[in-house]
Amino acid sequence: MKAAVSRGKRAERPSALIIAGGRGTRFWPESRSWRPKPLFAVDGRTSLLAGTIARLKPLVARERIFVLVSAEQEKVFRKALGRLIPSANLIVEPAGRGTAIAIAYGTAVIADRAGEGVIAVMPADHYITPPAGFRRTLGDAIELASGDRALVVIGVVPDRPEPGYGYQEIGEAAGAGFRVNRFIEKPPLDEARRMVESGRYLWNAGMFVMSAATLRAELAEHAPELARAMAKLGAVSGAALKRLYGRLDFDSFDRVVAEKSRNVMTVRARFQWHDVGSWEGLWEAMREGGSNVLQGNVIALDCEGMLVRGGERLIVTLGVRDLVAVDTGDALLITSRANSQDLRRVVEELGRRRLKKYL
Repeated sequence: MKAAVSRGKRAERPSALIIAGGRGTRFWPESRSWRPKPLFAVDGRTSLLAGTIARLKPLVARERIFVLVSAEQEKVFRKALGRLIPSANLIVEPAGRGTAIAIAYGTAVIADRAGEGVIAVMPADHYITPPAGFRRTLGDAIELASGDRALVVIGVVPDRPEPGYGYQEIGEAAGAGFRVNRFIEKPPLDEARRMVESGRYLWNAGMFVMSAATLRAELAEHAPELARAMAKLGAVSGAALKRLYGRLDFDSFDRVVAEKSRNVMTVRARFQWHDVGSWEGLWEAMREGGSNVLQGNVIALDCEGMLVRGGERLIVTLGVRDLVAVDTGDALLITSRANSQDLRRVVEELGRRRLKKYL
């Protein structure tokens, strides 16, 4: 029997909060301190952040799209954003303090500037296609969040047992989506395999849709201190904001709110989703059934499983397999795809050797 769900009017003017930040050390040498991961271009042309903004429109109007960054990265993001969003829509938090605090702060600012309504929260660094499918999915989530005062988590149908992802178990149908029974964070491979085979689990894509009022109510129940802070966050700035931020200490939004809420829904994604966290992940996202991903002036002869990104300088690979080669002009990375998850070691070694120009 299907659960009853309120059929509210689709929110006419939703807002979006894009959370950007993180150095993206696993994308060295293309991701640096002056070009954090959201500004990385998967296709060599459009940054992940610019792509995130573009696929929101026209479902979310340009003037209602906000990007949240930490103070230490404000300058680089402000320059990169240009006219993609109004300059006043760049929300700067004094320091990165985790997604629960970031979402509370961003929602408070948006509610103060744009009025009450439904807000779609998402990371800036996911690779999603096609944009039209994303907008249809997000539209369903906005309707659920508006009509049933629910916290809606977008879920992706898994195509493999992935122990590194979070999962949600879907329950009875509710409108365009489903109730969420529970969340499972990074299960062992055998358990992930059983969950995928059952067809009752979706990947948690880290995208949340809710009204400002719903968030306040959830925080009041599960994180009262953060709820009290949220009442002030939208109205303070400067030193007062920095002091208030410094007193807050909370885990991720998933742990603080989503996993504890009794009114969580999900909608199945009508798009392909990749949490592109490494060169290996990029190869998986871009290969489209082929073996090699070649970008730039590249020739690969008798090669398999290659990810090669270059510029004007010719790169030739011959008789090798499962490698990553990235040429940025000032640095050249060559590693096996299997080891591409460990690039933090490279960044740490560069720091130890005081080679700051490469960081």
